[in-house]
Formats: sequence, structure tokens, C-alpha cells
Amino acid sequence: MAVQKVHSIGDRRRYLNATGDDVPKRKIVENSPILVSFKDYQEKLDSRYDKYERLMKCSRDMTIANKRIIFLLQRISGPVSRDQIFKEADAKFLEVKEMLKKIASELVDDDPYLFNRAFSPGIQEYIEALSFYFYLKYKSLISFEEVMETCTFSNTEANNLVLNPFDYILGIADLTGELMRLCINSAAKGDRNVSFEVCNFLRKLHNTFASLGSVSKDLSSKLKVMKASLKKVEAACYTVKVRGSEIPQFALADMLNSAVVDPVDY
Repeated sequence: MAVQKVHSIGDRRRYLNATGDDVPKRKIVENSPILVSFKDYQEKLDSRYDKYERLMKCSRDMTIANKRIIFLLQRISGPVSRDQIFKEADAKFLEVKEMLKKIASELVDDDPYLFNRAFSPGIQEYIEALSFYFYLKYKSLISFEEVMETCTFSNTEANNLVLNPFDYILGIADLTGELMRLCINSAAKGDRNVSFEVCNFLRKLHNTFASLGSVSKDLSSKLKVMKASLKKVEAACYTVKVRGSEIPQFALADMLNSAVVDPVDY
């Protein structure tokens, strides 16, 4: 049989259509080792993606819950009783602990660092809220070991949540923004002692973070924000100390809040 010459794309398509039925089709062997292996890979990847999505959803829920705790704690400089606010915060932290248990249960028999990106934002927000609560109550910084204790749910190590130390550092870096708001609100309401305490605490915290250097892009960006927060706190303390007697109390809050510092300009 003579081979038909194909001169154009159209001729090639007509030739393939005409001879396609004559090409024998291979039968797929269902129990082929290669096919079985790829099906196993598919199941493992689908399971990993599903777990990643569940952890991301839990992280978002944790972020929302911890932001509510922070908003509640910021009211401590107001007329509401400190004990009442701490009591409400304790109840909300119990809800967050259930979310931590859920994350820990998802990571049983898995490497937690493999899924760290999925729940890291929620953990950082939790550390920010917990450290803010700890500072308001004890006037000191919560340690990494104390944070780890709140993620211990049983004597079995596999059932506990393993925290990434870097998430602790980034969470503490976010704490400076809340301390800056606490300083401004306290100074505006005439509580100068709190403002100067926060200023000294922020200086020590900033010096410690500056000694770490640019170990990551995330830490470098947070360090810039920390510098801006510290500068605004120092400006507020200067205003209260030097010009506090000249400015009426009702106008002091507007003056302090207007002294916004752009991190880029610092």
C-alpha cells in the first residue's frame, strides 16, 4: 500500500481522521504498578490539600477571636473594672484553646512544620493577644516556655501543639502596636505612669529585636513598624512631660492622636 503524501495541515487532519479507526487502542491495566502508585500519590496529595485548607480556616477563626480579645483588653484604660475585663478575656481564651486543640489534632502523626504556613498567622495573633494580656496583668513579657504551656493539653506529647519559635518572635513584634495604643490612650486620659512604663518597656523590646538583625523579610518589616510605634510613644511622653501642664485635658487626646508617624519616614 502506497503511503499518502500530506502537503498541508488540512490534508494531515483529513488523513488522521481517515486512518484513526485503524489505530489499535491500548487497554488500560487497572492493576498496573505505575497506575496504582499514581492513585496512591493522588490520595495523599488530596488529603494534604484538604488538611491545609482546614488549618487555614481554623487559623482565620483564631485571628478573629484573638482580635476581639485585644479590643477587649484595650478597654482596660477606661472606666470598666480591670478584674471584669480579665474575667471576660479568660473566657474568650478558653474558646481559643479549643481552636488550638483542633489544630493539634490535625497535626497528629504529621510534621507540624510542613503545614506551618497554614496556621502561622493565627498563632501569631494568639501570641500577640496572650502577651498583651500578660503585660497588662504582670507588667512583663511572656516567655516562649509560658506560651508553650498554654498549648499543652495532655501528658502525651503527640497530642500537644508544637509552636515554631519564629512565630513567637513575630507575635511579640506585633505586641508593640497594641502597647503604643495603650500608651496614647492612657496619656490622653491623664494616666502618665502607664505611658512612661510602656515607653521604657518598648525601648528594651526594640533594642532586643534590633540585635537580631535582618534574619528574615517578615522580621525586618515588623521592625520598621516597631520603630515607628516607639517614636510615637516617645513623642507622646515628651508632650505629656513638657507641655502637659499647658494643654487642657480635653485637647491633649487630639494632640497625641495627631502625632502619627509614617514608618517610611523614620
